Amino acid sequence: MDESHKKAQATRQRNQEAQRRRHEEQAESIRVARLALQRVMEAQEATPAEILEAARLLVEIGK
Repeated sequence: MDESHKKAQATRQRNQEAQRRRHEEQAESIRVARLALQRVMEAQEATPAEILEAARLLVEIGK
């Protein structure tokens, strides 16, 4: 394997790793947002408007 192929392979590996990290970070952000919205829906002091908005956002996240 010549030098350009080695460089290309290394670049692909770095790009794949970066993409994997972004995907994990996005999944974690979605998980945290869902938990926060579920807490709003379960909160005794939440208004009906807040509960409705939390439910709407949960559906939107699920798409």
